[in-house]
Amino acid sequence: MSQTSLLRAARDFLRTQAAAAVLATSAALTLGAAAPAQAASAYAATRYPIVLVHGLSGTSKFLGVVDYWYQIPEDLRANGANVYVADVSAFNDETVRGEQLVSQIRSVLATTGATKVNLIGHSQGGLTSRYAAAVVPNLVASVTTIGTPHKGSEFADFVESTPAPFQALVNLGADIFGSVLGWFNGNSNPQNGFAALHILSTSGAADFNQAFPSAGLASGCNTGNATDVRNGNVQKLYSWTGRSTATNLLDLFDPVLVFSGGVMQARGSGTNDGLVSVCSAKFGQVLSTDYAWNHLDEVNQLLGLIGWGAADPVAVIRTQANRLKTAGL
Repeated sequence: MSQTSLLRAARDFLRTQAAAAVLATSAALTLGAAAPAQAASAYAATRYPIVLVHGLSGTSKFLGVVDYWYQIPEDLRANGANVYVADVSAFNDETVRGEQLVSQIRSVLATTGATKVNLIGHSQGGLTSRYAAAVVPNLVASVTTIGTPHKGSEFADFVESTPAPFQALVNLGADIFGSVLGWFNGNSNPQNGFAALHILSTSGAADFNQAFPSAGLASGCNTGNATDVRNGNVQKLYSWTGRSTATNLLDLFDPVLVFSGGVMQARGSGTNDGLVSVCSAKFGQVLSTDYAWNHLDEVNQLLGLIGWGAADPVAVIRTQANRLKTAGL
């Protein structure tokens, strides 16, 4: 058997094992949960396809199995939406990720016959979506951002302030991790941890905002306009974010977000979700800054382990799809 065949066999085996583990875990976690949304509903049936855009260190499916947007695409489709999930570089800046997204938007339009898409981006995915909206405004009907660092993240500033050898180690890890994520999904998107880190810093975000301005942004902690008009193309703009760090004792990532959120507070961020401040996340029509979520809860990670009594992120995104539908988008 050739080396390539061995690698493919290994990947398929790992995917199978990961799938079995996820199914077992999901069954345990969702025991007693509410029934899924009724199939054949038209509640989320938007005029234009919805494209979900992942953030830093993300992918369409982890290990080729677990959705980054956990349970969200299925729910939207069950409610009538035409949904596609973008797969861009896990670690890079918007000159790379944004162009990848533009290419995937064109593919969606060619496949569906639609003329525009609705972009919903989480974290850095919101910046990637803004890039596409600025570069091909005729192809983007709306941009919704969730926990996006439009004005940068104080935690990225902190990492940029660490010694160069440590940053080099982080960059190497990011490049390897991003390549592995891509390998499981059959892509070879280029990775660049340094570029990703800089664009997520406050200075990098300021440079991005200057290069790709949006009426959805305002100075300080103020809110911007609800629409962008680019070359006669009107784009609706929306955002929301979480404001918590520790939300579920069973979530292994909560301690990490408590640490990063504390670092941000010490650097003057104010209320944040562990990686992005409430002020930085404001964009366009701000639908809420009061969700009791951390940065991962915003897209129903890890495996739906949100806090007790917190809003259901799946339902929130479903409601946003209905909002887009009602707006004729």
